[in-house]
Amino acid sequence: RQEQIGEFMTVQLPVKDRQPTVKMDSTQVTTSPGARKSIIDSIPLKLVLFLAKPYLAGKSSAEAIARAHKLFAENKFAGTLDILGEDAATVEDCQYYVNAYISLIDEVAGHQIATDEPRRRMTISMKPSMFSTQAPAPGQASERALDEAFDRIMKVVDHAQRRGIEMTLEAEDHRWTNFHLETYFALFKAGYTNLGTVLQSRLFRTEKDIKRFGEGMRVRMVIGIYQEPESIAETQKPIMKDLLVKYAGELAQNGVYVEIASHDTQCIEHFVRYVVLPQKLPASRWETQFLLGVPRSKMQKTLTDGSYFSEIARTLDGTEAKHALELAKSGVIVRMYLPYGRDKVSGPYCRRRLKANPNMIAYGIKNVLGLE
Repeated sequence: RQEQIGEFMTVQLPVKDRQPTVKMDSTQVTTSPGARKSIIDSIPLKLVLFLAKPYLAGKSSAEAIARAHKLFAENKFAGTLDILGEDAATVEDCQYYVNAYISLIDEVAGHQIATDEPRRRMTISMKPSMFSTQAPAPGQASERALDEAFDRIMKVVDHAQRRGIEMTLEAEDHRWTNFHLETYFALFKAGYTNLGTVLQSRLFRTEKDIKRFGEGMRVRMVIGIYQEPESIAETQKPIMKDLLVKYAGELAQNGVYVEIASHDTQCIEHFVRYVVLPQKLPASRWETQFLLGVPRSKMQKTLTDGSYFSEIARTLDGTEAKHALELAKSGVIVRMYLPYGRDKVSGPYCRRRLKANPNMIAYGIKNVLGLE
């Protein structure tokens, strides 16, 4: 049967026992965010790739999978693999990404991390714009493109569920928010419980969006990397980080598996102190996520081995101290974001990362020098 998904698309959903019922929280879709020129735009591609090399897991799926196994063997870090690429221009581009993800799913399934803890296994992330020839916009052409994009995403997620692989449908700039969320809810309600998604604390609409999430769902909570208009988004990072903790706490209260993704150590500490400990969240209900290459190894290792929580327990008493000691025994999952791809597609990703956070240049130098 057909369901209206967002403002601009209608999709043909599979006949399953649980049919989707989609509600729409309409948000104005503006034009594509204008590119803000900076000195990083003038840096040659080869230099951009050199500066951003620590943040890439390789150029091929084999390299990325090998990197994931190395991280797990050395530190018990989990990994989520992401094929770099976005804004498909043709149907052939979209089909290329469908085939690439199906192939990656098979490779991961055949070379999965050997662990008794399913949550520590490799997962896969993907961007919605890889599967559509047009960005969301009013008009029949965009509606058709999004219908087809939904079908492509469903094909990938369906294959992943049959192979036992967890997927995450990522967030992009605000033009894609309706599409990526409505696609997520439709697929979850259709029975695809192997799919998680992403919420950005900077967007004003997130305050309402989080109320739609509940038991059995999975959300990566981020501040967001895209520069958005001040009419629809916060512009101050301290506010975004406070909201990240607040929204993550609300999601956790609703039974959502929370993936807290931040390189700000204070942000993670606030999440632990003001969400995890008061709510008595067990290690099975949340995890931390980091971008490969950002020098946070000390915190990452102590989160994994539990010593981070032993230290916190010394500053607490009562039930919160007891819960911190329980987390100290189990540790929590640290998952590394492992993007990979050839220079042609990894270049734009790296340039955007460096523009959004110029400190990553310094991080890269620290990685070369072996500094924390």
